[in-house]
Amino acid sequence: MSPVLAERRMLDVFLNYACQAKCPFCYNPELTPELVRWKLSLEQVAQLLVAERAKGYDGVTFSGGEVTLLKELPAMLKLARKAGYEEAGIITNGLLLADPGYAGLLREAGLTFACVSIHGADAGLHDKMVEVPGAFEKVLSALDNLRGIPLVLNFVLTAENMSCLPDFIRRFAPDDRFHEIQVYLPHYEGLMADNQARLRLKVADAKPVLKAAVLEAERLAAGHKVRIYNAPPCTLPEFKDRLRNWAREEGESLLVDPAGMKENAFAQERRARVKPEACASCSLDAVCLGFEAPYAERWGLGEAVPFAS
Repeated sequence: MSPVLAERRMLDVFLNYACQAKCPFCYNPELTPELVRWKLSLEQVAQLLVAERAKGYDGVTFSGGEVTLLKELPAMLKLARKAGYEEAGIITNGLLLADPGYAGLLREAGLTFACVSIHGADAGLHDKMVEVPGAFEKVLSALDNLRGIPLVLNFVLTAENMSCLPDFIRRFAPDDRFHEIQVYLPHYEGLMADNQARLRLKVADAKPVLKAAVLEAERLAAGHKVRIYNAPPCTLPEFKDRLRNWAREEGESLLVDPAGMKENAFAQERRARVKPEACASCSLDAVCLGFEAPYAERWGLGEAVPFAS
């Protein structure tokens, strides 16, 4: 978790499914007219913010889809800050934030952090990955327009872009604007499941490039920024202290989606988890969530190696 949010109980509000990008690795399903219409209203968000603040949540992240497509987003940020949330942020592809006027509007509304998705080290690869011409230049403009606001970069690692990860680290890690760089191994759901034939990536095959990226970050005195998501620690033991989203942390994060469902984001993660019987002997068995079921279906559970201590 970003240092900005480390001391917060975070509410994750999934606002919508609509998005301008067409990332083939997205874990959301292919957009349909029904999904495009599916979103939380300002009234629903207001009720949610007040109710969950009373339960002790003091930080909120608005995610999607693409949250900046909602005209109500500035009002939602204002409501969050008025309700007493110390941190109010967004996860975004950055396209609309290339407009300095719109970025300023979100600042004025109370935006305190932003997680910006970039999936290549240059325009050629990033634009290909999100299938939007000119996207990379727009996201660079967005980062400039958000200067002064703590930023996190999200990078989804696939077979098509993994070789550029060290270059990505070299380009962005030294910049003090970025508090954390989150490298995600893909979720095999939604569009990623549809496109797995060309994008799928086994954790073991990602290890060399992850090692190269971490070494590059450490060379740049920015090793503390790199975090790796969606892999059990036994698959990447040398990165154990950098791994996130593998352990049960019940009660500290709440996910709310457009259907109005509430699930614990760490206990549920919207995905089933599985482990081989051998994990019963692992010293981390009580807390480790194991493998996402769709990953295990594709690659099996042979990468699991129980920790003795």
